Amino acid sequence: MTVTKATEAAVEAADENAVFSVRNLWKVFGPKADRIPGSEHACLPPAELREVTGCTAAVRDVSFDVRKGEVFVVMGLSGSGKSTLVRCLTRLIEPTSGTLAIDGEDVLAMDRSRLRELRRHRAAMVFQHFGLLPHRTVLDNVAYGLEIQG
Repeated sequence: MTVTKATEAAVEAADENAVFSVRNLWKVFGPKADRIPGSEHACLPPAELREVTGCTAAVRDVSFDVRKGEVFVVMGLSGSGKSTLVRCLTRLIEPTSGTLAIDGEDVLAMDRSRLRELRRHRAAMVFQHFGLLPHRTVLDNVAYGLEIQG
C-alpha cells in the first residue's frame, strides 16, 4: 500500500472530531489484488469479479467516522466481511487500499511496536464465538482486556 497525495487529503478530510476515521478502505484477496480498487473491475458483482480477476473483495470502499462517546456497530450477514473489516482496522490483516486514522494518527504508517501499543490500549476486538468466556456477562467479556492489562 502506498501513501499518495489523495491518501493524505482523505485523512485531512476526515471529521476533525472523529476518534476513528476510515476512508475508502478495501481488502481484496487474490492475485494482483492491489489493482482492483479504482479499476473498472471494482464495481463487478462478487462472482463476476472472481471469474474475471481471480480476486475476492472482502471489504469494498468502506468509509466512516466514530466520534468520542459514540456507539458504533458493524452488522451484517455471515460472510459479509465484518470480521475482515475489523481486523483491517487494527492491521491484523493489511488493507489493500484506503486510509485509517485514530485520533488523527495514520494507522497505516505505524510500525510493529506502535501497532502493538494501539492494540493493547486503543482498539481491540471481541471474537464472536472463540474468545467469549461463558461464565461472564457481555460487559465483563468486553472489559476483560482492560482487566488483564492491569
